[in-house]
Amino acid sequence: MIGLVLFGFLFYYLFPSRLFDLPYSTLVNDEKGELLAAQIASDGQWRFPQVDSIPYELEQCILYFEDEYFYYHPGVNPVSTFRAMFQNISEGRVVSGGSTLSMQVIRLSRQNKARTYFEKIIELYQAIRLEFSYCKDEVLKMYVSHAPYGGNVVGAETAAWRYFHRPLHQLSWAEYATLAVLPNAPALIRPGKNSEELKAKRDKLLKKLWENQVIDLSTYELSLLEPLPGKPMDLPNSAFHLLTLANSKGKGGERTNSTVNGRLQKRVTQRLNNYVKFLENNEIKNACAVVVDVQTGEVKAYVGNANFEGANAQFVDLIQAPRSSGSILKPFLYAAAIEEGMLHNTTLLRDVPISIHGFSPSNFNKSFDGVVPASEALARSLNIPATNILKDYSVLRFYDELKALGFTSINRSPDNYGLSLILGGAEVSLWDVVHAYSKQARSLNNYIKNEQENYAGLSVWKGEEYEHPTKNYHEGTWWMVTEALKEVQRPGMEESWRQYSSSRKVAWKTGTSFGYRDAWAVGYDANYLVAIWVGNAEGEGRPGLTGASVAAPLMFDIFQELEKKGWFEKPLAALKYIDLCASSGLAPSPACPTVRTETSMQAKALGVCTYHQHILINEEGLRVNRNCIQGKTVKDTVWFCLDPVAAFYYKRGHQKYKEIPPYDLGCSAFEERDLGIIYPQDDSKLIIPKNFKGEFEQVILEATHRDKNAVLYWHLDDDFVGSTSGKHQMKVDIIPGDHILMIMDEGGQSVSVNFEGF
Repeated sequence: MIGLVLFGFLFYYLFPSRLFDLPYSTLVNDEKGELLAAQIASDGQWRFPQVDSIPYELEQCILYFEDEYFYYHPGVNPVSTFRAMFQNISEGRVVSGGSTLSMQVIRLSRQNKARTYFEKIIELYQAIRLEFSYCKDEVLKMYVSHAPYGGNVVGAETAAWRYFHRPLHQLSWAEYATLAVLPNAPALIRPGKNSEELKAKRDKLLKKLWENQVIDLSTYELSLLEPLPGKPMDLPNSAFHLLTLANSKGKGGERTNSTVNGRLQKRVTQRLNNYVKFLENNEIKNACAVVVDVQTGEVKAYVGNANFEGANAQFVDLIQAPRSSGSILKPFLYAAAIEEGMLHNTTLLRDVPISIHGFSPSNFNKSFDGVVPASEALARSLNIPATNILKDYSVLRFYDELKALGFTSINRSPDNYGLSLILGGAEVSLWDVVHAYSKQARSLNNYIKNEQENYAGLSVWKGEEYEHPTKNYHEGTWWMVTEALKEVQRPGMEESWRQYSSSRKVAWKTGTSFGYRDAWAVGYDANYLVAIWVGNAEGEGRPGLTGASVAAPLMFDIFQELEKKGWFEKPLAALKYIDLCASSGLAPSPACPTVRTETSMQAKALGVCTYHQHILINEEGLRVNRNCIQGKTVKDTVWFCLDPVAAFYYKRGHQKYKEIPPYDLGCSAFEERDLGIIYPQDDSKLIIPKNFKGEFEQVILEATHRDKNAVLYWHLDDDFVGSTSGKHQMKVDIIPGDHILMIMDEGGQSVSVNFEGF
């Protein structure tokens, strides 16, 4: 009894807990389970993870070639074993193994140790023990997944791709027969070598299948005509960077199903490769692209870099690489400002030169509009309005919101970024940009469907939970931002794709980093989002590398691959009606023309308009006040008034703008400022030019006055330097250091600024 218990104990426990402790290739499949990319195992073998199913045809071929009684024996076939022993003893050497598939699985798990009688006894025991732990189907899957197929090809699925370049379940009877006979002598019979012997074995197996009525005569005869495979072919590699991402997420050595659409992945890769080849003429060598299904939040294309032969840094996944953000974050600032009650899409924003504690940003085109509607400022990506908004909203608050939106690479302190946070001072990855934009777009769709759960998120792996950033702007807010971003008349657009962008409604935003190093473009509709980065992986800037002229064309090119379905439904329940000043987009004052419009339900109240003023005009068309009417006939009128500096720039693009009339003699008053300094700005740093001799040259200062006939008197550091009329520009000598510029008009009105020359 004790001996029986001891035997049972040894039988059960003298068996490895894990048969195959081997490294496996990393595989990434598309949404249909088709192979997108594979990476060789760490030991240099192409060994795919174990299959989860075996095609019927392959199973029949293996059973008829290797082990016809597989489903009837307990792991060992006594008849085959004794026959092999008799043949080996008769011949005085090993000529037959008599191994069942179960025994072959054990031999493969033991790394094909030398074939001795002692080793055979171990195989016999472990084969029987194997079938106590695993069912027949599991044993067959182990064999199919670990059988050798010549060279560094291991497993039938791997061999199907290497020799036939097709999935295992899409082969013919002849190809399955080839896979069944190859492991019998993989070193001797390798596709491309010893083809006659390989064909003989294959054809013999096919005849056996026909004789046993597994295949019919027609299939048998056609299978005999099929050629043998040649040398091993390369595995699919249309998503190498997604494979890299899988490894970084701990999925190495696994078979991972992605959400990517295989056909679209290939098409986007092709378009991106062709585009980068074209850009190489300007030494722009890299680009990456992501396509997302807005309805589901699933990534449908993930192209981390150009991958044609000779492509620069082609193995670097630039989707995950932090790069200077340019203007790509501005829509989120505008959304925050809308909810804070700082602006509406129609609100006029100042667009004049500014200097804030020495920080003097400028617009990309170096021009200024004076004032511009918020929606236009966003669509045109103007830097001055965005900087002013951030200053008023607070860098710290916006910094926290960006973190909540999922921008993981924004990791320095808010003070370190300062106001440059909105102009490219922060580095973000295209992945985080996609995440933030797509979840906002998706929330619009889900709001209409009343799907409050799973409001937003992004997924690239099948069956895994969505990533959920904590911040989400109200749907009414993002609707207003989206309405601004769908404006297609953008500066810098090439005519050829301006026509295309007009034919398809897309909300889109571009960005360009300082030094022309990074070009961004993100576009979306109710169904798809396309995000693009273009530049050089090494960070080298190139002339003309801008979001509008370089990244956006590729974005619209990729949109042509996507089905055109429609636009977002208007989220009426997320909007409310308000009255606004028709001219300024602010809360109306009694002097304002009023318009009724919509805004986000989440938006706070706007400030009151100060642009419209009641003024008195006499018969000569001059301005007067009530203290100097002196019995004259006057008319009470309403004027749209800008401050002198804003008016200076605004009237350049608005010829119909009328300056407020000057005061009549003796009626001058200082309720409004008529005088403004354009250059330099208060608290700014002024660069003093030098000639070739290293000597400082004169600097041209500029001012403006409402009265085109006004005479201005200029004082620098209390010294009178001259007067101007008409065009108010003054050349002055400036030395390095702090200075005060004061300008006065004939009526005694004055304005001054402090600046530093260096």
